[in-house]
Amino acid sequence: KPLHPRRRSLRRAGEEHPETSQRAPARMKRLFGGKKEVKEAPSLAEATDTTTKRTGVLEDKIKALDKQLVELKGQIKAARPGPAQTRIKTRAMQVLKQKRLYEGQRNQLEGIAWNMEQVSFANENIKTAQHTAEALKGSAAALKSQMANISIGDIEDNMDILTDLMEDANEINDALGRSYAVDEDIDEAELDDELAALDEQIALEAELGDSETPAYLDTTEPAQPNAPTPAAAEAETDEFGLPVSA
Repeated sequence: KPLHPRRRSLRRAGEEHPETSQRAPARMKRLFGGKKEVKEAPSLAEATDTTTKRTGVLEDKIKALDKQLVELKGQIKAARPGPAQTRIKTRAMQVLKQKRLYEGQRNQLEGIAWNMEQVSFANENIKTAQHTAEALKGSAAALKSQMANISIGDIEDNMDILTDLMEDANEINDALGRSYAVDEDIDEAELDDELAALDEQIALEAELGDSETPAYLDTTEPAQPNAPTPAAAEAETDEFGLPVSA
């Protein structure tokens, strides 16, 4: 599509004079204004720090005014009643008003700082809650993945099998440890009788002492018969083994 003659002339002028086409955006920017730069909003920490510094400045001013009031109080006491004392009192009233003004501003700033600290604390709590929620979410996913590899039914079956095996093992141990020909049914009366008999036996052995030693404790070897003499061995005997008289 052919261009309009006016547009062709403007294009030709721009090609012939490039500096003119470069100055055009600057003129448009001056006429209509350029894009405004957006400044980043200060953080709560920066705002709190600024407020705290302003509060400190006001505290210093209040302390300086207190010092002036102390000096004026001394001057009022030293001055005689009259115009001089009145002038000092008027000065003290102005200092006191200025102090009250600073105290009001300080209290406002302290309230603002307190509110910002509360907001900052709430913001930190939210961040902590988000971090905790993300950690719990990841832990839940890992736990779910691990639980997928575990069958509760298999675990219960294995526990039942182990219980049966332990009962069988206990039965085997009871069978192996069983005593034969031993009366295991002993009541308390039989136990008392047995203990009483043992006491009587111990008392009897204590009375006997060393005079009579029980046979099962006697370690003395029995007397051996005298060996036959050689003469007796050579004596003649009859068919029944009796010595033959001479």
